[in-house]
Amino acid sequence: MNWPLLQNSLLVSTTASLAALVWGVTVALFVSGLNARGRAVVLGLAVIAVALPPFLVTSTWINLLGQTGAWRRWLPLSIYSLGGAAWVMSLLLWPVPLFFTLAAWAQIPRNHIENEDALCGVALLRWILVPSAQTALGQAMIVTWVLALANFAVPAILQVNVFPAELWIRFSTNFDFAGAAALSVPLILPPLCLAFGFRGRPLRWPRLEPALAATPFRRRLGAWWWAAAGVASFVLFLGVCLPAVELGNSRRAWAELPAAWAAGGGALWASFQLAASTATLVAGLGLAAWRWSAGQFLWVLWLVPGVFLGIGCILLFNRWPFTPFSQSSGVVILALTLRYAAIGWQGAYWSRQTLDPDLDDAARLDGANRWQLFRSVRWPQIALPLAATWYVVYLLTLWDVETILLITPPGGETLALRIFNLLHYGHNAQVDALCLILLGLALAPLGAWHLASACGLARAVRIVRATP
Repeated sequence: MNWPLLQNSLLVSTTASLAALVWGVTVALFVSGLNARGRAVVLGLAVIAVALPPFLVTSTWINLLGQTGAWRRWLPLSIYSLGGAAWVMSLLLWPVPLFFTLAAWAQIPRNHIENEDALCGVALLRWILVPSAQTALGQAMIVTWVLALANFAVPAILQVNVFPAELWIRFSTNFDFAGAAALSVPLILPPLCLAFGFRGRPLRWPRLEPALAATPFRRRLGAWWWAAAGVASFVLFLGVCLPAVELGNSRRAWAELPAAWAAGGGALWASFQLAASTATLVAGLGLAAWRWSAGQFLWVLWLVPGVFLGIGCILLFNRWPFTPFSQSSGVVILALTLRYAAIGWQGAYWSRQTLDPDLDDAARLDGANRWQLFRSVRWPQIALPLAATWYVVYLLTLWDVETILLITPPGGETLALRIFNLLHYGHNAQVDALCLILLGLALAPLGAWHLASACGLARAVRIVRATP
């Protein structure tokens, strides 16, 4: 066992998860005092924070606190350190405890708060909010710790020596399967324990309407507590808005955009093709296997480092008669499908749980067969949740680096891989330009969706006007 490596990994993951827990609970206090519109905006920003590419957030803080960073004169802190890696990962993971906390507080009966006037300020936190979220906070801490332990992109870019980065270096330099397997043990056991611990426990997600209305919550919490939570929620700006502002205000990035576009045409097409194919396959398999009770254990494949899956694909397929497959994009799609299969399964499971059985019964009484039942009754009810699942997998695949780093065939480099490689050589302007292109590619499905909706609405209006 490499004890310094274990110490670094535990220090980074524990610090990042504790910081994310503090940020998440603070934002939860602030969100609970907002109206429905403000609550929806903050939760939307939290979802964006989860979906942001890790290399984009890391690149932003390199530009600010790197050797020649814009803030280095006033804030002489090194981002290339264990603390820097923990800080960046906490900005990526704080929405996890936020969602867990809000889901727990949504279950509090209103009369527990409204009927007791003495529950204000610290007493409200001590006797109601903290005890009701105690289990959720423990679960959130474990999940964020596992995610931070398995994170590869942030420590690798910041040159911090932790298990996932060392696993990649050990295998890519020496092709040492035995050494890679030994390093993988501490990274596989926590996800396995987490999957067994969460077995049979349904996940609850926060609702737009809290258990207690915003105004009574602010009054009971106290103006000072709520104002302090609002100030501490500055993490919303640091984690979500700051990367966008930094990227949009980079003149060199916009100047390099035409050259990056001309040079990255092949990588652009490879990124879209890979992301769209994987998302479609994952959503289809999830819809076909939503009844599979063991699907919850697919989360282990998502929680382990993607480098481990890449090494496993090399070990299995880099031999006859699978050599042609291992040298094609098929092995990349397979690895990504395995990585994100749990998201497709969970999305399809939740979608099927929302089906109205009365509509099924009515269609069967009318003589509908299985295909007609699915096309005319079930599909309209699950199409939108499945589309959301498809888009989530599309985004995650679009900027996945660690899973495909070792198995991408020659000529199949994606934009995310190109950005990851350029970050190691300090090409900040080119990196920012490629990030702009990648974000445009991420927003392309949403643009196509809105365009199709607008065309369908216009067509419906024309039909109505033409009807006598």
